[in-house]
Amino acid sequence: MVFDINEDLEGTTVVQDDEVRVEAPRSGMEFDSTKDLTAYYKQYAKQEGFGVRTQRTRKDDEGRPVYVTVGCARGGKYHPTNNNISKPRPTTRTDCKVIVNATLSKNDKWVFTTVENVHNHIIVSPKKIRLLRSHKHLDEYSQIIFDLNDRADIRMNKNFYSLVVNAGGFENLQFQEKDCRNFIDNTRHLRLGEGGGEALNQYFQRMRNRNDGFVSNMDLDDE
Repeated sequence: MVFDINEDLEGTTVVQDDEVRVEAPRSGMEFDSTKDLTAYYKQYAKQEGFGVRTQRTRKDDEGRPVYVTVGCARGGKYHPTNNNISKPRPTTRTDCKVIVNATLSKNDKWVFTTVENVHNHIIVSPKKIRLLRSHKHLDEYSQIIFDLNDRADIRMNKNFYSLVVNAGGFENLQFQEKDCRNFIDNTRHLRLGEGGGEALNQYFQRMRNRNDGFVSNMDLDDE
């Protein structure tokens, strides 16, 4: 489990056991680390049907995190960046007040100081909670399968459907096809960064195999 105090909480902490239920947060609860704190709160959010994100952080003069606010993903107000009021962008923000504030105590424990558990919106059903961004998780096994199949030039729809069949249905996956496409796009960028011209050449070769009208030519030096 990885947690960066400066990153959005969505997608950063994996809850391993969905059968374990936790009690509601309350003031005074202590945690040994931000990793434990976020793992607990994500488990609570998952069982209650809402997404989570980091809303505020504060560090001391040495750059060490000493304060954090974690809350409902629908918290806060939406502030449009464009001035076209006739075409407002859709938003899920409802200014929900559900939060937990935690501070680092003198004995290096993270302690809940403020807790609010009442939402101002409808929560998500257990069957749909996996679709919330903060609860999605593309596991390591699936990442390996997608990468290997992509290298073998297997199309994404077949690649994804094979895992759907193995999992026994879409409802048993903690990710969607869009998440897989994003993963493959990032993986391909990494390949190009590491392999340089040869990776690009292999990509062009695959394109030629797929389409007779695709033409490419590369001159490679010793490097």
